Amino acid sequence: MDKLHFVSGFPRSGSTLLCNLLNMTDGFFATPTSPTLDMVLQMRKVFSHNVSYKNMDRLTEEVRFQRGMKAYLQSYFADQRVVFDKNRGWVNKLPIVDRMMEDEESKVIFCYRNPVEVFQSIENQYQRTIMMENVDESQNTAGFTTLYNRVETFIADNFTLMSTPVALLEDALTQGHGHRILIVRYDKLCAEPQQTLNMIHQFVGEPPQQYDFSQLKQTTFENDAAYNYKFSHKIREGEVTYSPTKITLPKDAIDRINKRFHWIISRVEKSE
Repeated sequence: MDKLHFVSGFPRSGSTLLCNLLNMTDGFFATPTSPTLDMVLQMRKVFSHNVSYKNMDRLTEEVRFQRGMKAYLQSYFADQRVVFDKNRGWVNKLPIVDRMMEDEESKVIFCYRNPVEVFQSIENQYQRTIMMENVDESQNTAGFTTLYNRVETFIADNFTLMSTPVALLEDALTQGHGHRILIVRYDKLCAEPQQTLNMIHQFVGEPPQQYDFSQLKQTTFENDAAYNYKFSHKIREGEVTYSPTKITLPKDAIDRINKRFHWIISRVEKSE
């Protein structure tokens, strides 16, 4: 592995499409939703709390531990050149990545979609699979009882499906990592795929490639049954298209979502 980058962002915002597009380039390897971050954080947890490690001088042992974490990533992706690991949690973990990799070369692609459309897409899938409840609903039945309950559930501040990526992005920007984060709009990826991919190639320091979108194939696979098909990860092969959802929200629900995510909407949409 020569380079390690990350794909993060909102749910339902084109990350699956983007990863499959990136996989059309020789030397690029983009993952489906990946457990790599969880493995890294679990190793960090063991180093922090394991009794045997606590008996050591961990400030000295940290160098050895850091080398081990780097070796894990290098071995895991040994057969790839440029890796794009997909997990929404990566966006504010660059300080950990930098310490592991001993450089500051990793970048984050943050997939963005207007938050109202994100919720509409979530709600559309919820209605299509109404005979099955997902894990979140089984743990918070009241939060899914009505449409307005679902709006509040997904936009709440306590690290929910929609609020978490925004909170992590804000934290990363606060830490001063904005120059290492590229926000990619789903609508522009679909409307201007070649230009958007050119921008991504330039951002990660790779030469541009002319893409033949008629050759687009599904190369990332996720078991959608794990969440009772509430979040589909299928793409349309052979084309790049934007499919608006058919769900129409009441105006006050739209206003609530827009108010909650005002700062990122202003940063991404109103500034252009």
